[in-house]
Amino acid sequence: MKKKLTMFLASLFLVGSALAQTKVSGTVLSQEDGQPIIGAAVKVIGTSTGMLTDVNGRFTLTLPTGKNQLEITYLGYEGKTVTAKNGMRVFLKTDAAALEEVIVVAYGTAKKSAFTGSAATMKAEDISKRQVSSALNALTGSVSGVQVTSYDGQPGKDPIIRIRGIGSMSANSKPLYVVDGVPFDGSISSINPADIETMNVLKDASASAIYGSRGANGVVIISTKQGRKGQDAVDSRAAISTDNMTSTNLPAVK
Repeated sequence: MKKKLTMFLASLFLVGSALAQTKVSGTVLSQEDGQPIIGAAVKVIGTSTGMLTDVNGRFTLTLPTGKNQLEITYLGYEGKTVTAKNGMRVFLKTDAAALEEVIVVAYGTAKKSAFTGSAATMKAEDISKRQVSSALNALTGSVSGVQVTSYDGQPGKDPIIRIRGIGSMSANSKPLYVVDGVPFDGSISSINPADIETMNVLKDASASAIYGSRGANGVVIISTKQGRKGQDAVDSRAAISTDNMTSTNLPAVK
């Protein structure tokens, strides 16, 4: 009798666990053309449970107890939070802000949506958040595929930059630095990080197509801040009223 009671309680526990966890499946699609998105991240909010969509944009997840909110993200698309249900179809919208971002390429600029190479951009506000003596140190942990190594502790010394690893065992693996459209052979630490507007890193063969053999190890394009045309303004507190100027308060002429 005792053994049967134990088996009955164990069965109730298993049934309760099965009821507490719900399995859901769905498909992640692009809102623009309705095509499945491969490799979109689907995560159950508040847990570490998640997966990537397959070649058909499909996913299958087991929801823990009391969790039914899914967070779906993919690079170049706006993330979305949805309530999980079986057979769901989730449409992600293209992130227009990311695609319209302007990057510096060679001696001009291009939109990310029109640029087919691999590039990364750091803006002035991103650099200002890092307390660094050399602007190159701001790339540490901020740009994928870029390795930043400081081989000594000398203040102001430029770190060693390797873009996508070492390109040659015998030749120099240093990337090409371009400052305001001109190849730069000096020390980047001589440039005040606060004076830099953007840093663009070209990481693939597109750099060689633009700069030739000098760009074989990647290119770091630095654009410094420049003056812009604006509207003149006069501080009214600094203005002097001529109405109050009389002969009694004017300085004497000798």
